[in-house]
Amino acid sequence: MAKVGKELKRDIEYANIALDNAKVAGSSGTARESGSVSTYYGGDIPGTSTAAANFSDGGLSADPVGTGGTAPAGGTNRTFTESLLKAGLKKCYDLGGNPKVVLMSASHKQIASGFNGIATSFQNADDKRVIGAVDVYVSDFSEVSFVPDRHQNANRVDILDMEYWGIAYLRPFQTTVLGKTGDNDKRLMLAEWTLEAKNPNSSFGIFNLTA
Repeated sequence: MAKVGKELKRDIEYANIALDNAKVAGSSGTARESGSVSTYYGGDIPGTSTAAANFSDGGLSADPVGTGGTAPAGGTNRTFTESLLKAGLKKCYDLGGNPKVVLMSASHKQIASGFNGIATSFQNADDKRVIGAVDVYVSDFSEVSFVPDRHQNANRVDILDMEYWGIAYLRPFQTTVLGKTGDNDKRLMLAEWTLEAKNPNSSFGIFNLTA
């Protein structure tokens, strides 16, 4: 059961950061669906009608509107650059965010390790190692960790203030014993959850990146 639990948690992670899935309220004939992280960018600054503009795109044909109800789509891919990262970090600061994590694919992590102004590769003569990776980036506003994730959308980088993201459970992880068939013992493990976007304007999405 422990393996099944880990598999379910990976599915939740995949649904949140790999997909661009708009939330669905559900009905008697339609299953409820959680919105992905990417669908919560693009709202207004609270108390105003001014767009937060907390995402960068390559000409999306459908922009997220901050509610979780619109999935981003279309656009032209471009290279992940330090300028894009800096612009995102500044926007987070301007909107009151304090991001600590930059979530990215493996290929974008390798690009980020070569950004200017960060620790360069060096060789440790004692153990014959060459250090060429960068995990912490010191910006003008804060330190952020570059975190590669196997499930991260290959065309997006997320600058996240994790204080304002969470998982809310309607039914937490639970196991139910099912009817026995012969020598087989059967169990059902389930969880009913949704992504909780408490203040998505504190984060920033960089869309349409070349994988």
